[in-house]
Amino acid sequence: MDRVLTDEIWREVERRAQKVTCRKAAIAYVTRDLIGLRTGDVLITDASKRAIRSSQTDARLLYKLFANGVTIYNHEGLHSKVILLGRYAVVGSANMSGSGMTEVSIITDNPNITSGIASFIAQLSTPSSKLTKERVEALLKIKVIRIRWQNPRGQMRAKKIRPLGNTTWIIGVNHMVRSPPTKEQPYIDRATRDLNDRFGSENEDYGWIRWGKRDRFAKECREGDTLIEICNHRGSPRRSVTRRLPVLLKRNEPNCIRFYIGDSQRDSDQITWSRFQRILKKVEYPRRVRPHSVQPLDPEIAGMIDRKWTRI
Repeated sequence: MDRVLTDEIWREVERRAQKVTCRKAAIAYVTRDLIGLRTGDVLITDASKRAIRSSQTDARLLYKLFANGVTIYNHEGLHSKVILLGRYAVVGSANMSGSGMTEVSIITDNPNITSGIASFIAQLSTPSSKLTKERVEALLKIKVIRIRWQNPRGQMRAKKIRPLGNTTWIIGVNHMVRSPPTKEQPYIDRATRDLNDRFGSENEDYGWIRWGKRDRFAKECREGDTLIEICNHRGSPRRSVTRRLPVLLKRNEPNCIRFYIGDSQRDSDQITWSRFQRILKKVEYPRRVRPHSVQPLDPEIAGMIDRKWTRI
């Protein structure tokens, strides 16, 4: 679903925000809560002294959101306006201010875009930029002077964002029935802590895929890519296929590459192997897919497979 929003941007965002368990946003300036943020949600915004002083971002609103359990990150120079609502992403021009300006946004459930937005938000959610109670209270003490904004050239450096993936992969994996080797556990623990810091979680666990270092998938798959995962269960002919799994983090370890992935959004995202084969036949996919195949998909084919997922 791809839809252009104009006057109804925030009505649509608020409506969809009420239906998901977690809301994440990276919006340059905020003066009103037009999403309905709550405990466990993530907000990245420009909460610099300049933005607070010029009233582009409201410190009182940040204090209220922080008190309500929203995890807030400050990123000076942020200019993005993106929101992640479960399996939907909103990308547009509107700050969260209700300024009355003419704005336009696109809401989409395209898995490549939602995975890319998830990775973008994760990269900006760094521990050093996370607002603490003391930092939020300090923002309240800044005197607000409505001034015309000027770009402070040379005063700030844009954060370097790693290239975001936009590829959908079919990938066959084996379900692990035993714990990872003891020597690899510290790497997993460190990555889990990093993801929890980014997403404002405490004890969340993340799925991962352990992979070798030499093949095409290891070299080309990036954070922001999307996986259609074929899960093979050892000792059993039963296998399941799950779509829309975003690659959140890619870590290079001494003996492997480990990809950390997000969860599927709905139960219907997981189907049987036979049903997946019928979908491939329906879209006339030209290549044979085996239980352990690894294949990048053409964007048009990936979209066709996604649209047929619940219709076959």
